[in-house]
Amino acid sequence: MNSTGISQLAVLTLTNPAQAARQLLALRPGREVLWLAFALAVVLNGIIQLGIEQMVPVPEGEPVLPPEPVFLGLLRSAGTMMLSVAAFLFVGRFLGGRASFEDILTLTIWLQYLQIAAMVITLAVTIVLPFLMVMFLLATAVISLYVTLHFLNEAHQFGSLAKSFGVIVLSALLAVPLVLALTPGGPV
Repeated sequence: MNSTGISQLAVLTLTNPAQAARQLLALRPGREVLWLAFALAVVLNGIIQLGIEQMVPVPEGEPVLPPEPVFLGLLRSAGTMMLSVAAFLFVGRFLGGRASFEDILTLTIWLQYLQIAAMVITLAVTIVLPFLMVMFLLATAVISLYVTLHFLNEAHQFGSLAKSFGVIVLSALLAVPLVLALTPGGPV
């Protein structure tokens, strides 16, 4: 797949996520490719998070938190992504879905790359116009939810976005306590 194909797939993901999911699932990349893509997504996500910490100004009077060690950030990013893959897989199967681990991992990695691109755009806009950051983050979250609904529906072959929404809600109920428990200095 060349850069033109990737950009067309990105546009298709935003305009017709179900069709994009079918194309991604038809690729059937090998496990080695999936794990390499997963590792790259984790590293790119870590770089973006570091960029946000370094470039977004802290409002005057707010305490500046010490930076998190890079390895810990990468580990947390990988763990959170893998936890969401596992939750989407097992909750989806519990609700009658038929997705494989590779299916969910493929779609999650693609969505992660799109979110990284959105964060790069958000970071660039925030440097120039800081007051737009919240709007861009909210738009990214809403679009990510919309795409995830369709991706889960296609991967699990539900035929129902309501079931996909159930997978997201139940996965969040399972995953959030685990993420909070593994977060140093978190509320748990």
